Amino acid sequence: MIKHLIFQIYAPLTSWGEPAVGEVRHSNAIPSRSALLGLVAAALGIRRKDKKLNIFNQHYQFAIRIFRAKSSWFSDYQTVQVPKTNKKASLYTRFDEICRSPNELETLLSQREYYNDIYYQIVMTETAGAPYCVEQIRQALLTPVFPLYIGRKNSPLALPLSPVVYKGKLCDAFIFADNHYQQYHQHDPVINNLLNSVADEYYWEHKDQYADFEVIKIQCRQDQPINRNHWHFKPRLQYSGYLRRSE
Repeated sequence: MIKHLIFQIYAPLTSWGEPAVGEVRHSNAIPSRSALLGLVAAALGIRRKDKKLNIFNQHYQFAIRIFRAKSSWFSDYQTVQVPKTNKKASLYTRFDEICRSPNELETLLSQREYYNDIYYQIVMTETAGAPYCVEQIRQALLTPVFPLYIGRKNSPLALPLSPVVYKGKLCDAFIFADNHYQQYHQHDPVINNLLNSVADEYYWEHKDQYADFEVIKIQCRQDQPINRNHWHFKPRLQYSGYLRRSE
C-alpha cells in the first residue's frame, strides 16, 4: 500500500512566497511545493548547497487541507539595510551583513504579504526512488537538525508538526488526519475552533487522484525547484476541489 506522512502546520504568521519582481513580495494562502520541500529538507539537515538537495526536490508529492475560520491577510512595509552585491564575499548571517562598512550598505524598500490564524494538514507521499522513506522523514520532523519556519524566518511554528505515518489511499489519509488531530487538539480551544470550521478545500499535485476528489480548479504555480543555488523553478499544476466521501 502507498505510504503517506501526515503532519500539521500552524504559526502566528505564514507567508508562502510567490514569484516576486520588484518591491512587493506576494504570498499565496496555500503552501508552495518549494516551501514544503525546504521545510522537510531543513529537518533532515540537508544544506542549501548540498548536491543531495536537487535530487531530493525531484521526489515526493504533497496534498494540503486548509482550515481558516477568521484568517486575515495583511501587508507589512519594510526598510532593510543590505550589503551591495559582492560575489567575492561570503556572508552567512544577518550579523555579517550589518557589520559591513556603511559605504557598502544600501537600503531596500519592500512590502511583504502574510496570513495569520490558518491551520494546515499536509499529506506527503513517498514516490519511487525517493532518497528518504516516510519513517525517516517523520523522525526528522520530530527532531529537526535546523530550525524550522513557515515561509519566512520571522514565522516560527506555534505547534509541533506531530507527524504520523499512514498506509492507504490519499482520500483515506485525509479522513484519518481529521480524526487524529481532532483527538489531538480536543483540549485546545483555538485549534479546535479551526478544525470545526468549514474546511472543504483540498489541494494536490497529480491528476491521478481525480477519482477521489471533485476537481473545481486547476492552477499553474512556479514552485518546482530546479536549482536551489540559482533560485531556478519550473511550473507545475496544482489541483483543488472537494473530497468525495462514500455514503
